[in-house]
Amino acid sequence: MNLISNSINVDNNGNINNVGWVEWQHVSFGFIHCPICLVLDKCWFCFNKKPKIPQHIKCHCIVNSISKPIANINSKATCDIRKFSEYIFSDKYAWNGKRKLFESLGFSKEDSQYLKNEYERQAVKNYCDGQYSLGNLDISGQRININIEFKRNGRQVVFKSGWMVKPKGLITNNTPFAG
Repeated sequence: MNLISNSINVDNNGNINNVGWVEWQHVSFGFIHCPICLVLDKCWFCFNKKPKIPQHIKCHCIVNSISKPIANINSKATCDIRKFSEYIFSDKYAWNGKRKLFESLGFSKEDSQYLKNEYERQAVKNYCDGQYSLGNLDISGQRININIEFKRNGRQVVFKSGWMVKPKGLITNNTPFAG
């Protein structure tokens, strides 16, 4: 494959789509800076799954083509183990049903490290493959949803997890189970 075939494809309807990756660049003119544009600066997105550009009437931001990120080489996912040990498996939050769901699959608090590692492994791979959907965008950043799959106890389960896009290929977990 060459650079062109890695950056475009033709769908079943004959439509040409750009499937390359871009890095958001905040370009400032003047003294007023949009907080949303600032938080997107240097974040990486699959071209077809990026926030709208321009973001607002006087937006000067641009996107620059970049190479597809490579999981665990120049892109990384981080998930705080406490998302499992102190949230999913906490008595304090048992009312939300997430603990019961994870326990029904045979997971317990002792599996928190395994879950953290597996979420990070699958999330960075799916992100780099463009297998995510855009969530909310605000002054905290661009949220994305990534499916995490498990085969446990004879069942296949897919969890929609919530992540935040950070600069230079980093994504951080907001919630292991977005509902």
